[in-house]
Amino acid sequence: MVKNNLTKLEKRILAIEIVFVLTVLIYIFFATAPNQIYPLHGMTITEANFNIEILNGEEVLISGNNEFTNPIVLRENSEIDLFPGVYYWKVRGGFRESEIQNFTIKSHVGLEIKERKENYELENSGNVDLNITREKEGITSSIVLNKGEFKEVKKDDSNYKGEEI
Repeated sequence: MVKNNLTKLEKRILAIEIVFVLTVLIYIFFATAPNQIYPLHGMTITEANFNIEILNGEEVLISGNNEFTNPIVLRENSEIDLFPGVYYWKVRGGFRESEIQNFTIKSHVGLEIKERKENYELENSGNVDLNITREKEGITSSIVLNKGEFKEVKKDDSNYKGEEI
């Protein structure tokens, strides 16, 4: 029978080594946790196109509620078109998830009128559907353009105004 008696100094060194290894493992666990970078928590976004930035994650979950019932799952190079409103999001990496954060997409009305040779091109450059009012010599008419759509109209001296539907 071999008896293994550690001296007091050897016990202290062993305890220090154990604490060091545990500290390194805890650091690695938290340093490699999935993390959200952009958008910031509580941020209001007005741009139609924005990039979600994450760290140490494989996918992003976006939902209209903080319980994530029916979430939208995004992976690298995914694109999505979100309507104005409040969204909750988190990052999933391996078996871990980040904390839940939220951001708001604000309504943005955008109407671009591009002059062509014989026509105008009306483009909805905002993030909501538009009702475009056309007025010429006291007569009004309307055109509906969904988000991202455009329409060519005859070039004349009409005035155009876009409003959210």
